[in-house]
Amino acid sequence: MVELRSVPVRWCFPVVGFLLAAGLIAKANEPNKDGKRAVVVAPVAARGNIFCDEECEFKFKVQAAPGIKGRVVWRVAAGTATVKAGELALIVKPDASAEISIKLTIPAIKEGVVLHTKLTVSVIEHDQKRPSASFEQDLWIFPKDPFADRSEWLKKLKLNLFDPKGDTAKVFTAAKIPFEECKSVEALLETKEGVVVVGEGISFKDEKELGTAVQKLAATGLTVLILAPSEGEVPIPGLGGPNGGVEDLSFRREIVRRLDKRLDPDGWLPDGKVVASSLTVKMGEDVIGGEVMPGPGGWVWIEARHGTGKGRWAFCGLAVIAKWEASPTPRFLFAKMLEYLTDSQSDQPK
Repeated sequence: MVELRSVPVRWCFPVVGFLLAAGLIAKANEPNKDGKRAVVVAPVAARGNIFCDEECEFKFKVQAAPGIKGRVVWRVAAGTATVKAGELALIVKPDASAEISIKLTIPAIKEGVVLHTKLTVSVIEHDQKRPSASFEQDLWIFPKDPFADRSEWLKKLKLNLFDPKGDTAKVFTAAKIPFEECKSVEALLETKEGVVVVGEGISFKDEKELGTAVQKLAATGLTVLILAPSEGEVPIPGLGGPNGGVEDLSFRREIVRRLDKRLDPDGWLPDGKVVASSLTVKMGEDVIGGEVMPGPGGWVWIEARHGTGKGRWAFCGLAVIAKWEASPTPRFLFAKMLEYLTDSQSDQPK
């Protein structure tokens, strides 16, 4: 049975960050008793993931009518323990806003450990003890290596990479991710076991036989993961014509939080763009398939399953490889995708 699922398109990250902030600080931002002043502090971008042992910068905007003087007090805490804290002088002119920048160096943590902390930013006016406005968000601190405690598991996956462009291979090599390189579609079709990864940025227009080849590999029981192609047509298993043994076909516009609620679904550094490419369903005279388009206009995640414990085929349009160094999210998301797709008991993203 083929099932079509959809979720609402995500808003761009500055809007999400502002609305998130507004929801968290609604009570603190109510006007004072005189009804003349309202103070608001909101993130320029709601960033929830950072690397340990690295300097990070958080930017916030403070608005106040008719303007205030005071200070901004911030704190990063793990439970009741303070990780980092500080304060900054603040002047907000009438009919304007002030942008503040918080820079902090996160201490090192043990490999394989992800630390949950809270970032709190408060605005305290001159001669006042209580905050006029506060913002609080979860902040997850990650180590650099998403496979530090699972290196043997990663080896057993037996990754087979088809990447004529070479960008994904460079990232895998630098991250010490073991893989077998397949230099042609013919060589790829000889794969008998493991996980097949199609490197990010590959043109399915140039590699005309690639789409059919990976479909065949998934039908034989292998796991296939296609990372954000640049152009061309990508056949979608189970869509149009015989289903080829596909038991379930799902389409999603959001996959990050479904796989790991700790990860940032929006606003990936440095430009805030998350989606490299997406797939639209193309209706032809004789066939129904997927067509690659740049950006998030189509489906960001498509998954076909051949039954529990059997082959899987997945398309991911997120810029996982291009943004690998920007934040913990891309690399830990890639690890989660491998974990999810190769788990024989996993039927749906959690």
